[in-house]
This record gives sequence, structure tokens and C-alpha cells, in this order.
Amino acid sequence: MQILISDIKIKKRVRKDLGDIEMLKESLSHYGLMNPITVNSQYELVAGHRRLEAAKSLGWSTIEAIVVDTKDKLLQLELELEENIQRKQFTDSELIDGYEALEKLRNPSFFRKLMMKLHGFFVKVFDKKEARKIEKVRKNGFMSILLPVGLLLIILGAILFSKGFITAVLHTFMDISGFVAMVAGLFYFVRFYIGIKK
Repeated sequence: MQILISDIKIKKRVRKDLGDIEMLKESLSHYGLMNPITVNSQYELVAGHRRLEAAKSLGWSTIEAIVVDTKDKLLQLELELEENIQRKQFTDSELIDGYEALEKLRNPSFFRKLMMKLHGFFVKVFDKKEARKIEKVRKNGFMSILLPVGLLLIILGAILFSKGFITAVLHTFMDISGFVAMVAGLFYFVRFYIGIKK
């Protein structure tokens, strides 16, 4: 949850030296906060002091936090220690592999660029195909309204003719129009039903 940085209280901490937080500030500025800080229900900081200070120096007014509902000082100290102890740095070879993979993604070879272009092309084609399919289903659903409109036209024509408000010719025209509308509506309704089942 997002909480106001001004509401967070920093009590006695195990870590005294926050070290250089410039690189952490750059990371927060570029990627955002990837791991929330931890506070207790009184908004006392439990873990994430360096992240909090980096966010403050960037001028953030709120920060993502996990709230642990405890006032137990022992548990809070255990959580602070645990978060910092259980971290495992990359080995040198893992770090080298990671940077090599990053370099390949940033500066792909000709064939990789070609594959990425082809992939992008097919994604667009299938996305457009899917969008057209959705639009077609929506249109069929809208056009199926002709079914009740046609039925209503036939009923209305019969009522108006029986009351003597319209002639037999107009009545016949309304019946034919209603029948055509019903057939068309039924056709679109069937296509709509098949479309949503796919």
C-alpha cells in the first residue's frame, strides 16, 4: 500500500551507515521501487531504510510499503536483520552473464533484429485479426436487434390494420418488411452466437 513518507517514524536502527545511496536513487528514478519497505502498524520503519532515504532525496511524498501488524520489538529487530542477512549477492560469473545478456538485448545482432521485426509483425497481424473478430461479433450482436424489430413490425401492422388505421397494401408491406427484418435478425443472431462460442 502507498503511505505518506512524512508519516514514517525512524526509531533506533541496527544499520548506522547508509552508505552511498546515489546508485539506489538512480535505480528508483529509472525503474521505480521494486521492493516495498516494511513498517509496523504505527508506521515505524522495520526494513528498507536506504530505500526510504533515497525516495526522500528524490522528493517522493509517498512510498509503497508492507505493513506488519506488530509492536513486538524482538520481532521487528529480527525482521530488520533477516531482510539484510538473507540477501545474496550475484557471483562474479552471474554478474558477467547478466551484463552480457543485457548487452545483447541493448545491441542485438542483425539476425536477432530481423527475428524481433518478424515477431513484431506477426503479433500485429494477429492482434488486428483478433480486433476484427471482436468487432465482427459486436456488429452481429447489434444487428440481431432486427429480429425483435421485425416481429414488432408485424404485430404493429396487424393491430393497425384491424383498427382500420392502415390499408391492406400498407399492412402487407409491413408484414413483408417485418418478415425480412426477422430473417436478417435471426441470421445475425446465429452469427453472433457462433462468434461468442469460438
